[in-house]
Parts: sequence; C-alpha cells; structure tokens
Amino acid sequence: MAQVEVKIRKIEKDPRNTLIIACPEPSLASVVTVEYIIDKLKMEEIGAIKISGVPPIITAVDGAAKLPYRLFYRKDLGLITIRQHVPIPMELYGMFIEKILDWAEENNIRRVIAITSVPAVSETESENVYFVTEEYYVDEFKSLGFLPIKDAIIAGAEAIFLDSVLSRSIVGALIMAESKVLTAIKKLVESGKVASHRDVVYILGQTVGQLGPDITAALKLIKAISKLINYDIPLDGLEEHAKRYSFLVEKNLELWLKPHKEGATPLVY
Repeated sequence: MAQVEVKIRKIEKDPRNTLIIACPEPSLASVVTVEYIIDKLKMEEIGAIKISGVPPIITAVDGAAKLPYRLFYRKDLGLITIRQHVPIPMELYGMFIEKILDWAEENNIRRVIAITSVPAVSETESENVYFVTEEYYVDEFKSLGFLPIKDAIIAGAEAIFLDSVLSRSIVGALIMAESKVLTAIKKLVESGKVASHRDVVYILGQTVGQLGPDITAALKLIKAISKLINYDIPLDGLEEHAKRYSFLVEKNLELWLKPHKEGATPLVY
C-alpha cells in the first residue's frame, strides 16, 4: 500500500506564512512558476516528501540524488513552496495534499494556495487572474486584485485540493491564470476540429513540447504570488528558465489527460 511520508523541519510561526503548490496542467505554467521563484528568490530547502509503495523516482541535481518532491522556504517573506519535478500520481494526490495540510496546520501556516492555468474565461485571453476560495475569504482575494471565477465545475487535482483545504483551519484558495495554449485547444475542441484525445496530445506536444511552457501564463502567476506575499518578484530571465523544464511536458500531459479519458475535465465554464 502506498504511503506518503513528510520529512520537513518545523518553521518559525509567522502570520504571513503562505504555502504555494502547483497543480499539474499541460501548459506547465504553474510548475515553471514554482521553479522560477525558488531559484530567483534563492529559497532554502527545508525538507522532502517521500511516496513509498510505488516505483521510486529520483532526480539528480549537480550529481546529488534528490527526492522529486521537496519543500523550500524564504523566512523573511513567509513563503513556502513545493518543487515537483515529477507529477503526483492522481490516485495518490489526495493523500499527498492531506499530508501537506497536516504539516501546514502544525506549523500555523495561514494560507495554502494552489496555482494553475486554464483556458480563457471569456472570448479572448486577458491579464486577469481568477480565484476560488471559501466564502469567508472571497473579499480578501478580491482586495488583492483577483477576480472570483463564476459558474464553474471543478474536477481533477484542483477539486482534490479544494475539497481537502476547505475543511481545514487554513485560508485555502485556487489561483488561476489564463493560458494561450489551453485557450487555443479549447476552441479547437469546441469547433469540432479536434476529434480525439490523441489529437489533443499531438497538438499539445507540438506547442508546449517544442516551444516550451506557457510563459505568459507563468508571468501572470508570478505577479499574483508577488501580491500574495507583498513583494515584487523580479521577472528577468523567466523565458530562459522555462526552457529548462520542457522535459516535464510528457509526464504532465499524461497525468492531466487521465481525468479527460474518464469523462471529467479539470475545469468547465
């Protein structure tokens, strides 16, 4: 039986403490966002998460063997992030989130934010960043300049996260930036020009696989995190940084498309 073990040291209790988690999505915008802020802000590694009972995957960083799921911390900003070089298997995602939230509550982390990218909410893509949160905290996220998403059905990893965090004594929210890549795919599907999941995989492979992650969506997510932590994260070097993570495309596509094959979509407007 698979188990999730969290090996993280305790952190200083701070009312500003905010944990950022990337939700798996094919544009890779959320993954690149987390990777970028870890490196740009020179965040300190404070622990790792081990998933046992499944075939092990180890990442190598400058010759050092690393678990693929690691936590980083920037004390002066009250910012914690999780680096995910390998997507969490969807059947284990709920267990993974619950363990992380247990640790967050033990360390009095006030906010846990999941970030992702989605197709354009209206006819064209905008600079807007959207959110879903518990009713009590809607005004808090509005005050930061985010827009509440309306009339949506949420499934997949995003729904697992929200289902877990909303029952906790934590301010939890899903933050979403519009993606050019996902908008184009959505329009093709709606027009009937894309007939199968294989077509979707091919198109995503030709766009994200060859051109790299969606930098415009990542840029919006980084700006959103800047608002959350009240600190302007420098934006120079994002494009070059994003190219380093194109190797993650295939695994993220595989995970993201799984709920589609089972008849559900992560986000439907």
